[in-house]
Amino acid sequence: MSERILQALMQLFAIVATVEINEDTDEIKAHDSSKNIVKLFLDQELNQELVQKYLDSFEEFIRIRHSSTRKKDGRRKRTSVNSVKVLRICTQINEELEQRQKVIVLIRILEFIFANKTDSQDELEFAETVADTFNISKEEYQNIFSYIKASEKENLDNNSYLYINDSAQNINKEAKHIDAPGIKGHVVILQVPSVKTYFIRYFGNQELYLNGQLLPPNSIKILRQGSSLRNTKIAPVYYSDIIAQFLSEDNLEKIEFVVNNIEYEF
Repeated sequence: MSERILQALMQLFAIVATVEINEDTDEIKAHDSSKNIVKLFLDQELNQELVQKYLDSFEEFIRIRHSSTRKKDGRRKRTSVNSVKVLRICTQINEELEQRQKVIVLIRILEFIFANKTDSQDELEFAETVADTFNISKEEYQNIFSYIKASEKENLDNNSYLYINDSAQNINKEAKHIDAPGIKGHVVILQVPSVKTYFIRYFGNQELYLNGQLLPPNSIKILRQGSSLRNTKIAPVYYSDIIAQFLSEDNLEKIEFVVNNIEYEF
C-alpha cells in the first residue's frame, strides 16, 4: 500500500474517529478505542516502525479536523463538508486498493462508529458512502453491518455466518455451526464471498488463541489461511474445518480418478 493511500486512509479514519478534548489545555487526541482500531488495521499491513509513523499521522489529522470543527460554523455545514471529504477520499483511493482491502477498510470504519456507542445517522451515511464508492454490494454491506453491530445476545441467521459454541445442535436455520465442547461463550465467523475472506469475532471471557496469539473478546480479526483456534479446554478448530462448512457439495468441483489397463508384477 503506497504512502499516498495510507495517508488518505488516515484522513478517512480521522473523520469518523471518537476523540477526547481537554477543555483546560485544548489538547485533542483520538480515544483509545479508535486508536486501537487504526493500530489493528496498520499491524496487518506494515512493520512496527511504520505503524507508529501512520498512527502519528492519524493523530495529526484528528487535531486538524477537530480544531477546525470547533470554530463557529453550523453542524449541518460541517456534516456536508465531511460528506464531501469522505466521497473525495474514497474516490481518490478506490482504483488503487484491492477489493479485499476495501472490505477491511469498511469494517474498520464501522468499528469506529459502533465503538462510539452513540452512532448517528450522519456517521452511518458516511459508511454507506464508503461502501457504494468501493463497489461493495448491498447484501455484503448489510452482512458486514449486522456482524459489527451485533451484541453478544444477538443471533445472526443467514448463510454468511458460522457459530462455534459448546452445543451439539445448531439452533439456526441458515447459519453454519461447529460444536466445540468446552468453549465458553461463542465465536462468530463472517464470510465475505466476493473477496473470499473470513473474519472472526469472539463473545466470551475465556482465553482463546488464534495462531498462538490471544484473541481479545469482541475484537474483529481476519481469519487467514492455515489459522487455528485453540486453548487447553477445547479441541483445535482449524481454518479448513471452518471453510468446509461454507462449501456445499454442489459448489465443489468433482474429481474422478480413472485407471485403465492396470498391471502388477512382483
